[in-house]
Amino acid sequence: MPLDINPYMFFIRLWSDGFYHPIFLFKNLYLRYMANTYFQFKQFTIHQDKCAMKVCTDSCVFGAWIPIPKNTQHILDIGSGTGLLSLMMAQKTNAFIEGIEIENNAYLQSVENFKSSKWSDRLHMHHGNIKDFAFNKKFDFIICNPPFFENEKSTENKEENIAKHSLHLTLEELIFAIKNIVSEHGKFAILLPYFRKQELHSICHQNKFFLEDEIDMRQTPKHDFFRHAAVFTTQKNTIASQEEIIIKDAHNHYTADFVKLMQTFYLKL
Repeated sequence: MPLDINPYMFFIRLWSDGFYHPIFLFKNLYLRYMANTYFQFKQFTIHQDKCAMKVCTDSCVFGAWIPIPKNTQHILDIGSGTGLLSLMMAQKTNAFIEGIEIENNAYLQSVENFKSSKWSDRLHMHHGNIKDFAFNKKFDFIICNPPFFENEKSTENKEENIAKHSLHLTLEELIFAIKNIVSEHGKFAILLPYFRKQELHSICHQNKFFLEDEIDMRQTPKHDFFRHAAVFTTQKNTIASQEEIIIKDAHNHYTADFVKLMQTFYLKL
């Protein structure tokens, strides 16, 4: 049980909810504090007990969707968190993958997950700030699931603030940093809330990046778009590929498009 939870109040709360039988008490305790300490994929495991940002569906969709060339040699994952995206890229390619993470616990979590994977010889972590970190190479492909919010109310949790809010890295600073480390013919992929789509495209245009692929995500047919993912390149192209995906249908079942995209990663698909 986390140290910031008062054990007395925890069990009082369960009792008041009607979970007074020992079996129910244990089950509820497990579901609240144990069940989400790791996420098992088909070919790797993500431990997430140290990390503020847990595995979430939109990040998984993003990693599975990224149209990364098979001959890519060097990939950088900015703000690696648990290392999820790096491990998905390791499964999809034969590239050497580096991650960089500013928050210490998330950095340690990525290191742990990298070391326990079967691709550990192709994975390496850096602890630092992308704005001033000195890499010894440029990268063919850069991936990033950055903090979603700027100028929004933050929480009292320092690690969560770093993961969710642009306290150390604005979107404009991120794109500028990418510009300095992407190779001449390189690309980058990014995931953001849908409401920041136009902002992202405007900043990329200012930095002479060109849209190559994009996908918008809905949770169900009744929901509006909630996530936007895109690939930008340093090279001009004629027509960008545009897609959308709905995660669950009206009956709360995964859609055929979602299953097709995720079946090489999700354990139960």
